Amino acid sequence: MKNVEQYAPYAMGGVLIIGIGVFLIILLKRGGRKTTSTATWRSYLKDQGILLFVFLSSGGLLASIFSYFGPEGGDTSKGGQLFEYHQLNPTERVIYEEQDVEAYHHITVLARTMAPQNSSAIVAIYGDPKGETERKISQIEAVANSWSRWDQKKNSCKRITLKIANSGSLTGATQVDVLLYVFP
Repeated sequence: MKNVEQYAPYAMGGVLIIGIGVFLIILLKRGGRKTTSTATWRSYLKDQGILLFVFLSSGGLLASIFSYFGPEGGDTSKGGQLFEYHQLNPTERVIYEEQDVEAYHHITVLARTMAPQNSSAIVAIYGDPKGETERKISQIEAVANSWSRWDQKKNSCKRITLKIANSGSLTGATQVDVLLYVFP
């Protein structure tokens, strides 16, 4: 939910536009004096000025709507931790890495295989949501030359266990890198 403070510049701009319009109307409707300059301005404001005012106002309104509902900027956070697991070899045995994540709200797991070329591995993510027994939350396939990612924005687990194993493909990974980012 966006704060009311975000609407303050739009409200002030709207009040300013309305104020200028009221000022011009009062200036033109003052009776008695018809000079060349007020007659010219009155003629301009009746035809082109109203059209210009309508288009400028609608453009400002559309820009405000699109900026409000448009894409939001990225979020920043501090106080996070990075747990790095480098050169894991799941061909020897299935690897389990466990971390306490109860104090963290956002969790990201990144994984990729380093060797051999065209190898892959599975990183299964287990957790204990709301104190229940541990169960599989998700899994990602780590492949060579690119990172695979899993995100959880609302963590409800006390602990996360990463199970790194070969994917069963012909080329099993002998080196897997896994990164676990946690943010409060």
